[in-house]
Amino acid sequence: MKLQSGMLQKLLPFFSLIALFVFLSIASPYFLTATNLSSVVRQTAVINIMALGMTLVIVSGGIDL
Repeated sequence: MKLQSGMLQKLLPFFSLIALFVFLSIASPYFLTATNLSSVVRQTAVINIMALGMTLVIVSGGIDL
């Protein structure tokens, strides 16, 4: 099944992220450790919560950008 160019353009950032993840996990022995993954989750938790709140406000129609 042939992928359409529009679908490929939408999936390209995802596949690029996967390729970067694979490259970094091969290049550094510390990339896929539990400590590193836990640190990343802790550092992004506050930003993710704020982004979720902003998304809910925009979706509900409270603010229109």
